[in-house]
Amino acid sequence: MSSSSLQNGIYIHLNTKLNVGSVLSMLATMTPQANSSNTPRAPRRDALRNDAIIVNAARAVFAEQGPQASMESIASRAGLGVGTIYRRFASKEALLDAIAQLFVEEMDQAAAAALADPDPANGLAWFLDFVGTFNAEKRRYAASLVDRLSSNDDVSVRTAERVRQLTQKAVDAGYLAQNVTGDDIKALIVAMRGVVAASPDGDDAPWRRFVRIHLTGLRAN
Repeated sequence: MSSSSLQNGIYIHLNTKLNVGSVLSMLATMTPQANSSNTPRAPRRDALRNDAIIVNAARAVFAEQGPQASMESIASRAGLGVGTIYRRFASKEALLDAIAQLFVEEMDQAAAAALADPDPANGLAWFLDFVGTFNAEKRRYAASLVDRLSSNDDVSVRTAERVRQLTQKAVDAGYLAQNVTGDDIKALIVAMRGVVAASPDGDDAPWRRFVRIHLTGLRAN
């Protein structure tokens, strides 16, 4: 399996529910709008807040209905007019692009939180649980996001490095065997997606069992 495929496999597993403030702060870091003088200008805070509300609503609707969900359904869930949706996101494709970018940011935050845990075993277990839950929650529209995710943008590369560091910390702590690498953990994450896809909706038991079995095989004797 290629390094690119492994990295993409990490990012496609995400869909936790963030509050509006969290999404708003992420959206604020995305590409700024430009004014007539070609000087970058950040979107107004009320516009960003609408973006966050729309994105949260879209994620919930896509999780229930898949990518075929209408913009009208998303507008209804957001409590906004359809015109407001289209002013902020010109099409459903643009909305899916924004969601994909947020997934990358969220995975990076999760990897950072896991790496900061003083107990590497606990950090790794939490990270894998996060990834599995994220994947299960967005299984209905994961395929629509795959081609939108890059494995070599700055955030993706940083996340891959954090996964490598997290794995090495677990090895150094004696939790994982000495020959285990970050690529082994990435491969586990990629395989987890297939287990989720083959499981009934709402049934987390198969992927959790899969992770437990494979972690047991990677642990130090």
